[in-house]
Amino acid sequence: MTIAMRRGEFPASYDKAKGIDLQMNDDYPPFNYAINDELLPHWKEFANALKQFTPAINLLPDNCESFFSFYCVQLNLDAMLLIKEALIGKSFRKFSFTNNDNGDGARGGMSVDAILDIVESNKHLRKLDIRKNQIGREYIPRLCSTVRNYPLVELEIFDSCAPGIGDQMLTALLTGGDLKLERLDMSHNNITSLGITILSDYLATNPALKYLFLASNEFNDSDAELIANALRTNMTLRYINLEGNINMNYDGAGAKAFRLVLCDESSLNAAAGSNHKCFCVLCDYSNRHEQRQINRASKIYRLLSSRNRMLSNVNHFDDIDVKMLPNMLEAVGKYHDAVREYNENAYPPFSYVDPISIMYEIMRKWDKAFPLYKALGVESIETS
Repeated sequence: MTIAMRRGEFPASYDKAKGIDLQMNDDYPPFNYAINDELLPHWKEFANALKQFTPAINLLPDNCESFFSFYCVQLNLDAMLLIKEALIGKSFRKFSFTNNDNGDGARGGMSVDAILDIVESNKHLRKLDIRKNQIGREYIPRLCSTVRNYPLVELEIFDSCAPGIGDQMLTALLTGGDLKLERLDMSHNNITSLGITILSDYLATNPALKYLFLASNEFNDSDAELIANALRTNMTLRYINLEGNINMNYDGAGAKAFRLVLCDESSLNAAAGSNHKCFCVLCDYSNRHEQRQINRASKIYRLLSSRNRMLSNVNHFDDIDVKMLPNMLEAVGKYHDAVREYNENAYPPFSYVDPISIMYEIMRKWDKAFPLYKALGVESIETS
């Protein structure tokens, strides 16, 4: 690794990422080696090579990310300061210091202060992963300020906050100003219902956030209902994970609230007006296609199919002119094509009937068909 860095080469090269990746098992090297000077000469050699490492990071392809990653690396204070100094000003796009504890002279890795010093020296940084680092209450103001004032779009603080601190961290992140994050992972952080109103209000404003992980915290079904209702006005969030919360279950009121927001089958208009963007790891139904219009069309066609099995579609239509029948044929065919595309990557797939079955049912009472076509999203129809 050191030789490669001296040559200006990335020691680790993956499909869409190039960088420095140093991983150590939980029990190697032994902690007593980390906290004395036996490994210090090796860390000095590594730090010197890192300090001289000047690859053409900005010349990497757009789909290739530069990164620096320490996993379970144990450092004493002297070694930590050497690595920190070498990383200051290095323009990696992602830093990952995971499972490193505190690095304050006791056994551990990079301290939170050292990590933030490194982050604040890098104007190119986009992603920060500090999972499994003990973040004390005293670090919250600086960490949140750094996240807001630097171009970070991804932040992972998985399993890093003791009881009470997780609530304060989430509240501080969401209330301190403009947040540019597109991905936030605060799973396993002892977060309770204390900040749920702030979270739901934040999501309702349709922020930039696309991926939110809040698994294995202490939310309950009432909290899930508030979050679900926020998604009625949120067209940006693509994914939310709430599984494993100790006071929430898959058949409770929270899961049902998400089910209703994501696919309300009380009417065609309600199905069309559901949230067609977000995937929720909590309920039995989620939006699985990347395109919102495909998800929307699939829900409408699934409801038509369900009603067709009981020949009840016509009971929901008002009178319409026979001139609308060709438009209906076109609309049902269009949405049938959409549900087939949806099912290509969906598990479990939607169950649906052939479009001819729906058309046969409707043609028996063709004069009641116009509201169906309108519910499918057509605002105006030429009849002459």
